[in-house]
Amino acid sequence: MGVEIGVLSAAPTRTAERYPGIKCFDVSGGRLRAILAAAMWSDIIIVGGGELVQDVSSMAYSLYNLLPLYLAILFRKKAFAWAVGIGQGNELAPLTPCFTRLALKGCHGITVRDRGSFNTLHKLGFREPDMILAADCALTLPIKNSNLEKPNILGAAPRNVSNRSGKILPLEIRRRFKNYQAPDPLPSADAWAEILDNHVSRHGSEVILFPFHTGSLSNDDREFCDLVRSRMSHSSGVSIADTSKTDEFVSLIASCRILITSPLHGLIMAVASGTVPVSISYSSKCVRFMEQVELEEYLPMGELGVPAGSAVAVLEKAWANSDNIQHRMVLVRKKLIHRAEQTSAHFRKTFNL
Repeated sequence: MGVEIGVLSAAPTRTAERYPGIKCFDVSGGRLRAILAAAMWSDIIIVGGGELVQDVSSMAYSLYNLLPLYLAILFRKKAFAWAVGIGQGNELAPLTPCFTRLALKGCHGITVRDRGSFNTLHKLGFREPDMILAADCALTLPIKNSNLEKPNILGAAPRNVSNRSGKILPLEIRRRFKNYQAPDPLPSADAWAEILDNHVSRHGSEVILFPFHTGSLSNDDREFCDLVRSRMSHSSGVSIADTSKTDEFVSLIASCRILITSPLHGLIMAVASGTVPVSISYSSKCVRFMEQVELEEYLPMGELGVPAGSAVAVLEKAWANSDNIQHRMVLVRKKLIHRAEQTSAHFRKTFNL
């Protein structure tokens, strides 16, 4: 689009090597300082995210994510909300809709990635054509082998979601307190180990674990994947994908017949890869996505982020019907790709790029 891009980065040297020409704002000296420096540098400030606002992780989460938009208003910068998702119902504190409305009022354009988010912002007064219903941009990625016949590999993306407890402070800060005690992850890990062992016993399939989030802002998926594998009886046939090798990571998702996942990222990348998703939901964003791809029947209900007894039957059903589900997904994916492309088109039109 002929624009220079700046990003916040916890590893600026690695980011600059991977994406030449990108300007990095190092967060190691303080996240707020980096955000302020980036806002001062920018002509256009972009915010994104599947949960731009939600107050389940912490009461500071929404305000932190909205801060760049408040800085855009303060410094009279242009702003754009890029394919955002908005928490629903009790995921939002009473004042969060008000804070959200004030922040987004400064945006020159908004795209949202699901109908629920669109409806929430519509109630706050936002309208087309400034706000457009789109879809997640990752769905447009050209992924190799996405339409080939899938081998008998089960992918799993477990996540320890015990941090989503509605505390005031974010997890990263709470961990610094001397009296902080992390909730025991073993019950959740054992539930994941049990469903995976059950599947291996039935089908003898290989299992690949996918850690999507490995930073400090939340529980580390890589640590949890290691724990799940250690609790499995059939751990010898279980591998863990390397998040540092992006192309390989995505290619492995495409090689799976089914991806049973807690993270929304897993659902999105499964659909983009032509792999059948089974959602162990911990948030309304996961439910909304499964509705969006017309696969609600592969959304077992139970404790948030923990495979319940019903998940075994749902996984078995998905495994048995995976070929038919993949064929159904083709048309849905094409429709969503078209919608996902609306974000960049709206951005270009908004800023005459």
